[in-house]
Amino acid sequence: MALVPLRPRRTAPLFAAAALAVTAAVAPISAPASAGPTDTGDVLVANHSFESGLDGWTFGQAGKDVPAPDPSCRAEAATDRHADGAASLKLTPTPDCPRPAALGSAVDVRAGTGYHAFLQVAGPGATVRLRLVFRAADGSVLDVSGGPTTTAGADFSTVSAHATAPAGTATATLRLDTADAPAYADDALLTATDTDLGPQVSKASINATTFGVDAAGARTAYTVVTGASNWDAHLVGITADTGAVAVDLPLTGATGAWNATTATDGSIYVGTYNFSDTSKNGRLYRYVPGADSVRDLGNPIPGDTFVWDVTAGPDGSVFGGGYPSGGAFRYSPAGGFTTVGARPMIAPEQYVRSVAYDASTDVAYAGIGSHAHLMACPGAGTDCTDILPTEYAGEEFTYSLEAGGGYVFANLSNTGDGHLLVMKVTTSGKTVTATKVTDIPSVRYPGASPVVDGGVYYLTGGRLMRYDLAAGTSAQVATGMPASARSWSVDTAGPAPVLESAGNTAAGPVVMRYDTGTRTLTSVTATHVPAAPTNLQSPLLGPDGKIYTSGFLSGGTGVHTPMRSDADVQYAGVPQVEGATVIGDTMYFGGYPGAKVYAYRPAQPWTFGTNPKLVCSLTDQDQDRPYGMVNAGGKLVIGTEAGYGKLAGALAVYDPATGDCTTKKNIADNRTVASLAYLDGLVYGGTSVWGGLGVEPSQQEAVLLTYDPETDASHRIPLPSRGLRTVLGLTVGPDGNLWMLAEDHLLVYDPATRTFVADRRIFPELDLPGADLIDAHDAFLLTGKDGNVYGTLHGRYVFRLDPRTLQPTLLRQGTVEGLTADRYGNLYYVQDGFHLHRLVP
Repeated sequence: MALVPLRPRRTAPLFAAAALAVTAAVAPISAPASAGPTDTGDVLVANHSFESGLDGWTFGQAGKDVPAPDPSCRAEAATDRHADGAASLKLTPTPDCPRPAALGSAVDVRAGTGYHAFLQVAGPGATVRLRLVFRAADGSVLDVSGGPTTTAGADFSTVSAHATAPAGTATATLRLDTADAPAYADDALLTATDTDLGPQVSKASINATTFGVDAAGARTAYTVVTGASNWDAHLVGITADTGAVAVDLPLTGATGAWNATTATDGSIYVGTYNFSDTSKNGRLYRYVPGADSVRDLGNPIPGDTFVWDVTAGPDGSVFGGGYPSGGAFRYSPAGGFTTVGARPMIAPEQYVRSVAYDASTDVAYAGIGSHAHLMACPGAGTDCTDILPTEYAGEEFTYSLEAGGGYVFANLSNTGDGHLLVMKVTTSGKTVTATKVTDIPSVRYPGASPVVDGGVYYLTGGRLMRYDLAAGTSAQVATGMPASARSWSVDTAGPAPVLESAGNTAAGPVVMRYDTGTRTLTSVTATHVPAAPTNLQSPLLGPDGKIYTSGFLSGGTGVHTPMRSDADVQYAGVPQVEGATVIGDTMYFGGYPGAKVYAYRPAQPWTFGTNPKLVCSLTDQDQDRPYGMVNAGGKLVIGTEAGYGKLAGALAVYDPATGDCTTKKNIADNRTVASLAYLDGLVYGGTSVWGGLGVEPSQQEAVLLTYDPETDASHRIPLPSRGLRTVLGLTVGPDGNLWMLAEDHLLVYDPATRTFVADRRIFPELDLPGADLIDAHDAFLLTGKDGNVYGTLHGRYVFRLDPRTLQPTLLRQGTVEGLTADRYGNLYYVQDGFHLHRLVP
C-alpha cells in the first residue's frame, strides 16, 4: 500500500515528555469516590420552555434573599425569540424593578445529591446569573448556590449552576437573576450528577415459536418474548383462535431464545442464551402445559453460550445444537442429555445452527456454520455423514432445517433468507445416501414447513408457496402474510391440516393459520403480550440534541431528550445498530445483519423505509457489522466486520450527494475496521484481528489504518507495543492528535510526525481475555466539552483522562458500554445492559 502524503496541520501538545511515556504504566486504580446517590429518572422542571405561558413561575426583584413576587417586575411569554419550542420568557428591567428575577416551581430532590441546572439565555447587554435554591420540607430556605454572572449575547447560549443539596433538603428551585437589559430565557433543565434513565427500547416481540395445546386442549402458540441483561425472557402461550395470552411464565436465567419445539408427548422445549450471566448460558427448558412453572434442564453442552435450535425426536425426546462447541445433543425425560455425533461435529466449525429429525428414516440432521455443512446421523448415534453437495461449499450456514418422508430441506443462508435445497435421503444401516432434488431460490426464513400431504410450504416475499414433492413444482397458495413467520407447525386435529406460524407486526405479535382444505389464510393479533426491555448499544448525540440508542438483537431506536424524559419516544424499523454518526442534519445508522446503512433526518417524521431509508448495503461485499462510521468532509466512511466465517473487513465510502457507495474490501488485511476518526483530510481506522464469528484470526496484531479519500491511498501502521489485538475508541484529542485504546493501552498518535507519542497502560489490573474475542464495543473515547478525554473500557470503567499527564481518574465502575455526550457536556452510556445512564462529569 502506498504511503499517504503528510498534510500540514497545527498541533499543540498538551502533555509534557510524551515520547517518554511509551509503555509506562500508571498505578492501579482504586474505586471511585462516591458522588452521592444515583437518581432514578429525570428531575422535571414544570413549564421548562414556557409553552404554557408563565405558569409555574413567579417574578420579583433580584437580591441576596429569595425574591418575593413583585407585580412591578415585567415578565412576559415571548414568541419572537425561543431556543426550544415556540416560546420563551422575557424579563425587562424597569425603573421600579431594575433587576428582575424569575423563580421556577419547586421540584423534589434528595439531600446529599449533586444537582446541575442549565438554562438558555439571550439578550445583548443583559447580565444574567442562574442559581439553585434548596428548601426544607417546611419551605424554609437552606441554601442558595449560584453559577457565575455572565453577559448574554444576541444568540442563545447556556448558563449553568451546580451544587450539592444540603442536609434536610426536600425541594429545589431554579432562580434566574437579570439586570441591565432585556433578557430572554428558555429550556430550564435540572439533573442530578448521576441519573439512571432506565430502559429506552421495550418490545413485545417474539422469536422462538412452536404450537401445541394448553391444559384444556386449546390450540396454543408458545413463543418467547426476549428479555435483557438481568431481565428474564418469558414463555408466553397465545390462544390461537383469539390471540389472548393464556400463559406467561419466566424463563429464569435466560435472556432470550431463537427456537422452540413441541415434543411428541406435548411438552414444550426452548433452547436459550444469556448475555449477562455466563453460568446460565445455553440452557434447555421444558414446560408441561398446565404447569405453573418452566423447568430448567441445565446446560446441554458445557461451555456453550447458545442453544441455537431444538426439534422433536422420537418418544418424547428432543435434539438440539449450539455454539461455540459446534456440537449436537439429545435429551429425553428418562435418559437426560446424550451426545449426537462428534464434538465439534465437523472441525473447526463452531455452530450447529439448525437441527431436524425424520421419523420415517430415523435420521437426525444438524446444519453447520459458519462454513456450511449438513450432517446426517442415522439412529441419532455418533456416526454422522456430511451430505451437503460440494457445490454448496461456499455457503456460510445451513440456517434452518426440516425433514420428513425421506426428504431433508436445508435453508442455506447467512441471515435466514436464502435458498432451499431439497434432497432425497435413503439409509442402509449406518450409511446415508442423499440425492439433490432441486434448489428453490429466494426462500425466506424459516425455510420449509413440515411435510404436509406430500408437500412443504415456504415463503417467497409475502407469498405463501407450496412445493409438491411428487410433481417437483411450486405454486402460490396465498398472499398477504401479515408478518414474517418465526417457525412452522401443523395442526392435524381438524378435517384438513392447518399450517401455523406467528410473527411480529407494528400492532404486535400475530398468529397466522392457513387451512389447506379451504385454502384460506387467517390471522389474529395477540393481545396483552408482555413487553420486555431490550439491551442497548451505540448511544449517539443526534443533530436535534437528543440521545439515540439501539435495541440489541431485536432492533428498535430509543430517543431521549436530555433532562426531559417525559419527551422520550421509541421507533421501530431500524435493526440492531453497530455504529452511527452524524453529517449535517442527517444521522446514519449502521445496521446488522448485512452491514446496511440507513439515513435519518430528525427534522422529518419517522417513517421507516423513507425516513430512515436504506442508502447503502454491503451485504454483497460479505460484510455484516458496520462498527466504524465517521463524517469525512461531508462523505460517510464506514468500517466493517466481515460476515460469519470470514476475516476480510472493509472500508466503504457513501457520498450523500450522488448516492454512490463504494467499497475497499480487505483494506486491513484480514482484520475488522472497528473504529474511525477523521482529521485533516485523512480517515484513521482502528482495527481488530477478529473477523466474523466462527473463524479464528489469521493476524496476531491490530494496526492503525490510514486512508485518503482523495487519492484512494491507504497505509497500515504498526502499533508501538507488540501483541495488541484491537484498536478502538479513536477520537481527535484536545491536542489535535489521534487518541485510541488498544486493549488497556492508551495510544496517542501525532499525524504530523507519523509517530506514536504516547503508549500508556492506564488500567494494568484489567483481566483482558486471552484467546477469547474482544468485542468491537469494548472501548470508547470522546473529547469532552471541558477539554478532558472521557472513556468507557471493557464493560467495567467510566473514566476521565487528564490531557496533560494522561493520568486516568475512575468516575464510575460497573457493567458499562458505549459513550456519547449531549450539548451540555453530560456523558451518556449504557449501564447493566439495558439502562441509559447520564453522568455530569
